[in-house]
Amino acid sequence: MATMTFARRLAHTETIPQQDSAERTFNKLARTFTTQVEALKRYRTSGQQTVRVERVTVNEGGRAIVGNVSHPGGGASPKTEDQPHAKQLAHAPGAAMPSDIEAEREPVPSAGGQGP
Repeated sequence: MATMTFARRLAHTETIPQQDSAERTFNKLARTFTTQVEALKRYRTSGQQTVRVERVTVNEGGRAIVGNVSHPGGGASPKTEDQPHAKQLAHAPGAAMPSDIEAEREPVPSAGGQGP
């Protein structure tokens, strides 16, 4: 309500000092409102953050899991029995990732049009 009051005062000022004063107060109130709304949003969402990985590189000898993975907070590691999805992810069939050993690769022509 205070922000709207000073917006109205700013619209109806008659002198430059009144306009400057109303503008400064209106600006401070608007910024305070924005900060309070952001704090309320953080409070309501319990501060949880979501991390989305777009690209992963797995080097030779490395292992990776493809799918939704969640880790409990606090450093505690829950038992596998408590995770109904753990066995499903561990035994889920999927296509094998190609390796350099499996097949001979064919050369790809360069952008200039000259190839082997």
